[in-house]
Amino acid sequence: MRALLTRLLTYTLIVSVFHLGMFTSAGAALIGTEQVAGNQSDAVDARARLESFVSRAEVADQMAGMGVSLPEALARVRAMTDEEALSAAGELDRLPAGADGLGTLVGAAVFIFIVLLITDILGLTKVFSFTKPIRR
Repeated sequence: MRALLTRLLTYTLIVSVFHLGMFTSAGAALIGTEQVAGNQSDAVDARARLESFVSRAEVADQMAGMGVSLPEALARVRAMTDEEALSAAGELDRLPAGADGLGTLVGAAVFIFIVLLITDILGLTKVFSFTKPIRR
């Protein structure tokens, strides 16, 4: 009976998690002139930040190694739409400085290891041979 209740609860939680993002609300409002002008100035600022980033010596050297010259890269930045420039400048803010993503991979691996270890100890899975479940 306990296994049936556990299975029922598990399936209910799985279905609930999958349906969390389905129901969202949308809203509409008028956009003022100040907002539109602000967005255009934000795009100009973003494009200037991208141009200064591309003009840096180490970035230009890396791009030259990939076959893209500095004038060509600057032309591509100038040809971006406002949305593309804002998105690319936002990515520059979110990227870690000097990181290659190895730390993220190591963190994810440690997280997965801990989750599997806990589920092994609780007796829900049997992944590791060195753990002993607390229930049978």
